[in-house]
Parts: sequence; structure tokens; C-alpha cells
Amino acid sequence: MSSVLGSPSLTESLAEALRAQIIRGEVAPGLRLTEAWVASRFDVARPTAKAGLDRLCAEGLLRRGPRRSSIVPQLSTEDIRDIYFSREPVETLAVRTLAESKSVPGDAQQALNMMRVAAEQSLHSDHTEADVAFHRALVAAAGSPRLQRMHGTVMGEAQLCIAQVRRTASTDLVELTARHAAIIDAIREGDSSVAEEAMRADLHGCRDMLLADAAKRAGVAV
Repeated sequence: MSSVLGSPSLTESLAEALRAQIIRGEVAPGLRLTEAWVASRFDVARPTAKAGLDRLCAEGLLRRGPRRSSIVPQLSTEDIRDIYFSREPVETLAVRTLAESKSVPGDAQQALNMMRVAAEQSLHSDHTEADVAFHRALVAAAGSPRLQRMHGTVMGEAQLCIAQVRRTASTDLVELTARHAAIIDAIREGDSSVAEEAMRADLHGCRDMLLADAAKRAGVAV
């Protein structure tokens, strides 16, 4: 069954639609995606399908497989540890920078508001999307294009592993939202040390939840 796309850029529209299906679990981990499969599913030309797959591979949502195919990865404990190891120095630097000027980004506040709504309604996919938008907004507001590019290289994988876990785990979305609110409160108060600690608490809590789920699936200790 094909999906209808509509966007000024067909490649962007394809990438957005395929990304959403991966995050929602409609395209399962381990599934091999070929250019022909994507072209048929979304009713686009093969070059457009290739460009969309290339984009999601660059974001970490897909990995290259054999014979020009791409695969949705099931992230390992080593992947999870490395993703959060990479995120921490970038995101703590971003919130320290913002706290020093007491600058709360409007996009981050909006994402937090969306997280609250999603938490109230137990909408895990919506909460994940808003969660990722929140962290992206903080790093973008720090004002360093290079820092933002570095952050962008790991956030696709981060969103994927968060989504994979929250579909199956009993996650307290209200408590998780409160952790993000603490980051904004510290930035607004201009307390850079508290902002950094609040960011670490959020990242470490999410990392540990993901590791516990991955270990449970693998039947090994974290």
C-alpha cells in the first residue's frame, strides 16, 4: 500500500514519512529496506528513494546492508552507552551557555509544553518526538553551528533507541517531563551548575533505562 507525500521537497517529505514509520515501529528493527521497496511503498522514483534512504542512514536511523539495502538497527548496549557518552559533553555545554545568559529558547519551552500534553495522555511516540525536539532546541540555541552538527549526528540514533524502548517499557512520562522542566528552570534562574546537573540526571536516567531494556532483551547483566 503506497503512502501519499506532500512537500516542497519530495526527498524531505519521503525522509520525514519513513522516519515517522520507523519511530512508530511500523518498520521493524532488522527489516531490510531496498530502493525498490521504498519507491513502491511511497510511490516515488528510485533516485528519490535512494536519496531518502541516504538521508536516514546519515542520521543513524538506518544502517547500510548488502546489495544496496538499508536496515533498521536494533541498537546494542555498546551503541546506547556511546550515544549518551557522545551527547553529554555537547548538551551540558549548551545548557551552561544558555544559563549564563538566562536564555530559555522558545522552541525548547514549546517542546516541553508538548511533552506535558503527551505525558497527560500517555502518548509515548508524541512524547519521544517532543523530547528529541527539546534537546535539539537547546543545542541549536547555544549558537554554535559546529556544535549543532556534532549533536545532530547522534540524535537520530538516540531517537530510535528511545522509541524502541518506550513502545515496550513502562515509562513514567510525567516524571520524565519533570526532569526536563528542571533543566529549563535552572536556565531561567541563571544557575549553570544546576542546569548541567539537571541535564546529566536526564541523560543518565534515560541511558540507564535503555540499557536495562537492552539487557533484558539480551538476557544479560548491564
